[in-house]
Amino acid sequence: MANSKYEYVKREFEFHRHLPASNWIVVLIDGCHFHRFSELHAFEKPNDERALRLMNACATSMLEKFPDIVFAYGVSDEYSFVFREKTEFHKRRESKIISLCVSYFTSVYGMQWKDFFPNDFKETPYFDGRVVCYPNINTIRDYLAWRQVDCHINNQYNTCFWALVKSGKTEKEAHQALKGTFSKDKNKLLLQQFQVNYNDEPAVFRKGSSVYRDKVKTDDCGNPIKRTREAITVSSFDLIGPEFWENHQYILGEASDYLCLGGKEKYGYEYVKKFDDIHRLPYSNWTIVRISACQFDQFSLIHSFDKPNDETALRLMNACASLMMEQFPDIIFGYGFDNEYSFVFQEKTELYQRDERLIISSCISCFTSFYMMRWKEYFPGKELVQSPHFQVEVFCYPEPRIVCDYLSWRQSECHNRNQYTTCFWMLVKSGEGENKAKEILKDTLPKDKNELLFQRFQMNYNNEPAMFRKGSCAYRQKVEASEDERWDVAVAHVDMGPHFWAKHSYVFDRR
Repeated sequence: MANSKYEYVKREFEFHRHLPASNWIVVLIDGCHFHRFSELHAFEKPNDERALRLMNACATSMLEKFPDIVFAYGVSDEYSFVFREKTEFHKRRESKIISLCVSYFTSVYGMQWKDFFPNDFKETPYFDGRVVCYPNINTIRDYLAWRQVDCHINNQYNTCFWALVKSGKTEKEAHQALKGTFSKDKNKLLLQQFQVNYNDEPAVFRKGSSVYRDKVKTDDCGNPIKRTREAITVSSFDLIGPEFWENHQYILGEASDYLCLGGKEKYGYEYVKKFDDIHRLPYSNWTIVRISACQFDQFSLIHSFDKPNDETALRLMNACASLMMEQFPDIIFGYGFDNEYSFVFQEKTELYQRDERLIISSCISCFTSFYMMRWKEYFPGKELVQSPHFQVEVFCYPEPRIVCDYLSWRQSECHNRNQYTTCFWMLVKSGEGENKAKEILKDTLPKDKNELLFQRFQMNYNNEPAMFRKGSCAYRQKVEASEDERWDVAVAHVDMGPHFWAKHSYVFDRR
C-alpha cells in the first residue's frame, strides 16, 4: 500500500483496541438462535447429551489450538475460555482474539457435527462472542462460579419444565406451574410427581463441563508412565467451593486469599457484570468488517487449490458473501478477492446496538459456517480435511467518499497481488524454483510484470478473467421483472471507479 493515494483510509481510520495488560481475558462464546436450531435438529429435552459432547469436543480443540487458554467452562450452548493473565496472544488485540476464537470454534463445530449427529445441518449454526477482562484470580473464580450457578438454576427449571410437558401439560401450563417456585420446591416437584431425585441427574447437566490441562502419569491409552505430563481433561466438578481449585492450583495459580464475604454470593450477576466493558462503534459512521482467512497458504495447499487462482474457491467466497447479505440486511455492499471479503454496513445500522464484539463475532461465525456448509457444493470431490477459520478487522468511516476510497484501496491491492502471483506461478510452472522466481520479480514495476508475462509466456495480463484482476463486488439490485419491488444480491467483477458509483449511487442512499 506504500505510496498509494488511498493510504489514508488505513492510517487515519484504522483502530486497534488492546485489552489491558496483567488482566485475565475471558472469551464467552454463545450460540445464536439455538432454541430454534435445537428444535430443527430434534435435540432431546431438557438436555441432549450428544450436543453437549459436541460442545465439549469443540472446547477441547480450542485448548489444543490456543495454548494460552488455561481453562474452559461450558453449559448448554455457551462456553467460556480463560486466557492466562500474561498472554500476549495477538498483542491482546480484542478484534483478533474474539474473531479467531469464535471462527475456530464455529469451524470445529461444523467439522465434528457428523461425529455426533447422523444428519446434515438443516440451518446454519453460528455463535456470537464477548471478551471480558478480570483483574485477579478471585474475580475469575467468581465469574466461573456465577456461570455454574446459572447452569444449576437453568437446568433445574428446564428439568421440571420438560417433565411437566412430557406428562401432558402445555408449555404455558408448565411455565405457570413453576412461576414463583424456589429451588427446594422444584426438587420436591420432581421427587413427588416424577420420582426423580434431581441430585442423581448426570453431573454434566447439573454442573456443566470444565476443560483444562490435567497433570497425569498415563499415556493416551491409559498405560502408566514415569513422568508427569499434561493431558486435556473434560470433567464436571463443583467450581464454587474450594476443593477443585485447591487440588488444581497450577491452572490459575495459588489463590489462598480467595474470599466469599459473609456468605454473600459474590458471584452474583450484578458483581461480575461490572467488568463487562461494552465498546460501541461510533454513530453515523459507515462500518466495514473485513474478514480474511488464517493460514490460507497451508489450507489451499492441503486442499490442492489451483495456482495462482482457484476459480471454484473464489466462487465459494462469493456465495458466502451473498449469504451474508441475506443474513444481515444492513450490509449494503461487499468486496472480495483471494481469501478476504469486506462488508459495508449502512450508516445508521443498529445491529447489536453497535456492540463491536457482537458484530465482529456474529459476522465471523456466520461466514465461517457458510463456508463449511457450502464446501461440498463447490468441491464435491474434495473432503474438507482442515478447519477453515478467519479473522476480522473493523473500520469506521464518516463519509461515503471515504468508503469508496477504502474499496478502491482493496481493489488496487487485488490488482497488485494478483499480478505478482500470476507472474510468480508462471515462472514456477516453467521450471524456476520459488526462490529464483521471487528474485526475478524483486523490485519490478507493474509494466515490468506485464512485459515478463507477454515476452516469456505470450500472455496478455489484461485478458485474464476480470474476477482474478478486479475481484468481486456484491450488492443488491432491483429485479425489474418482478411485480413487487424486490432486490436481489448480484455479484460483478468491475472497476469501482466514479462511473460505477454514479450508476449505483442507490447503494449508499437506500435504507
